[in-house]
Amino acid sequence: MLVRKKTACVFMAAFAGTVCFCAPAFALMVGLSTEKLTLDAELVVTGYVEDTVSQWTADNKSIVTTAVITVEQYIKGTSAQKKIQVVQMGGQVGDVIMKVSDEAALKKGERVLLFLSPEHELSGGAACKIEGRAQGKYAIGEDGIARKWGFSVDAVNEEMDNTIHIEKLMEKIRRYADEK
Repeated sequence: MLVRKKTACVFMAAFAGTVCFCAPAFALMVGLSTEKLTLDAELVVTGYVEDTVSQWTADNKSIVTTAVITVEQYIKGTSAQKKIQVVQMGGQVGDVIMKVSDEAALKKGERVLLFLSPEHELSGGAACKIEGRAQGKYAIGEDGIARKWGFSVDAVNEEMDNTIHIEKLMEKIRRYADEK
């Protein structure tokens, strides 16, 4: 009887340790206001995702996806470029899929509003990255509503503008950019 109790105790301790140390973990992002995203970004644009291409990094340890954005309008910042490359961690090469939590997926044909800054680490500055990860990307629906999702924040506040009419959002961005 004593052996069974010891075995049961050892089993329970091992089970509890496994559950505690192997449970999936997730991180929460700090919720970013439209003002913060605007101030942090060098460019804010609306446009369409023309194409996406995923490939292995030079060291073959990660996958990155480059999206070509056909710019419809520069809301903050200026450039003569009508096409911008946006690079992000994650994607699919062959049968291998690499997902990155809280990353903003860009889908071919999608109309978007993006908060952008030069991406030096992955592209040497030849492409942009989305500021605030998924918080810096709005999908613009045919109804004119800009929506963002796909991220977890520690607290949602009214300044995050997760769902807002595109005209109202652009007006806020211009106001914040002018205040800078």
